[in-house]
Amino acid sequence: MMKKTGGAMLSMLNLDRQSGMPLTRQLENKIRKAVLDGSLPQNARMPSTRQLATDLGVSRLTIKNAFEQLTTEGFLETRRGSGTYVAILSTGITPIKSSSKRRRKRTSKVGPIAPHVQRIQNSLATTRLSHVRAFRPGIPALDLFPRRAWSEAYSRALRSHDSFLLGYGPSSGLDQLKAAIAAHVLDSRGIECDPNQVVITSGAQQAFSLILLTLLTPGDTIWMEDPGHIAFRDAANLHGFGIGSVPLDAEGFSLSSALATYDPCNLIFVTPSHQHPLGMTMSLSRRLELLDVAKSQNSWIIEDDYDSEFHYEQRPLPALKALDKQNRVLYVGSFSKSMFPAMRLGYLICPSGLEAAFSAAETLLSQNVSLPQQKAMAYFMEDGSFNSHIRKMKQVYQTRRDTLVTALQNHASNILRPEPCLTGMHLVTRFTNSSVSDQFLANQLWEAGIDCLPLSIFRDQATVDPGLLLGFACAPENQINDKVIRAVRCLEAAMPTIQVTEE
Repeated sequence: MMKKTGGAMLSMLNLDRQSGMPLTRQLENKIRKAVLDGSLPQNARMPSTRQLATDLGVSRLTIKNAFEQLTTEGFLETRRGSGTYVAILSTGITPIKSSSKRRRKRTSKVGPIAPHVQRIQNSLATTRLSHVRAFRPGIPALDLFPRRAWSEAYSRALRSHDSFLLGYGPSSGLDQLKAAIAAHVLDSRGIECDPNQVVITSGAQQAFSLILLTLLTPGDTIWMEDPGHIAFRDAANLHGFGIGSVPLDAEGFSLSSALATYDPCNLIFVTPSHQHPLGMTMSLSRRLELLDVAKSQNSWIIEDDYDSEFHYEQRPLPALKALDKQNRVLYVGSFSKSMFPAMRLGYLICPSGLEAAFSAAETLLSQNVSLPQQKAMAYFMEDGSFNSHIRKMKQVYQTRRDTLVTALQNHASNILRPEPCLTGMHLVTRFTNSSVSDQFLANQLWEAGIDCLPLSIFRDQATVDPGLLLGFACAPENQINDKVIRAVRCLEAAMPTIQVTEE
């Protein structure tokens, strides 16, 4: 039993008068923590409010208010004629130390935890997503985003005075935006769909999760490209689905390898218009063959058309979804690369007949995307601002791509070899020295202020020559040459220390 306040108590309840937090709240938090970690033993008598106020140099009212709150919460209890005591909280389930002896502090461990927690933590899909530096792949030209036009569209949405926009809204998205998207994909990708087939999502990754949740059951199998989409692969593994990693050839997804290696699957994941990350395009004949295989083995197909708006030398082939007569393809698009990543707005075009299922899945997973945001995007598409922005960015990105290629040829030809880039927002480069570790070198570049992604992080089982993905869309033309020179100096300094490629 505590009869007087000792030095340990005063140290434990040390208050910070420079903090913006009220002293009463600080005292509550410190006593609460001390009770839970055993520093204040159960059934111990607390000092009187008068004595503790004197010792801590605060008003007695501060102490009384803190004691009253903690008594209400159940951490302290008042005994008539005796004083205030630490309550007896141990239930046999949550052990609380009862000894008043000081113990060495130990780092608490969370547990037990499921094995998939470690898999989540180890995913490379979240690498430095918060930063915007040249040459980060997948980041658009934020310096040239039409802020005024977007602001006007957003203000227009808010000025509509439609209270509907402040509610949850329909789970599959705003009809006006769904109609605008259906018109857009018909014009740009040759996809004929009813607006009701469009499901608005908070980006492509949520669309992938919706598909996995809605169409597959644990134990189902998926074929996907290798190297390929990190976040989808890790999400599928997390859900317990078997992954058949399919190598690539000149046309991307090698269907012959998949058929020769694996049993029939339930889902096939492809990026046919611009393979992620290597950039090849799937031929028309391969697309038709893939659709036939999906039909024969009763498989679904996810078509991730992540940056198809940006093609530079020729018109792209029609989307796989545009060729689908068997109702097998789920088309996923996003505005993260065409507009800006923070928008968190994407869409899924589902096969007819599955509209209600995906609408319900959206409700179960995360409710809806901001309705004012959806309304603004609908206006932005309807008045032509979106198409105008895409046309401008295609010209800008082509110039930035050419500037980057020239800079690499002028300054980095002995280190990096750029590969042809006919579409998209990043350049694939390979190291001339195939024994280096691209992950190490990418980290060295990051320390030097250059952002990029190593090719090897996209692989599962495939052998991938070391290289870097250099995003040119987010790099202003007048900075590219200097950034390449800085990158070359960094690589030249780092490469002698590297002997073998990381596995």
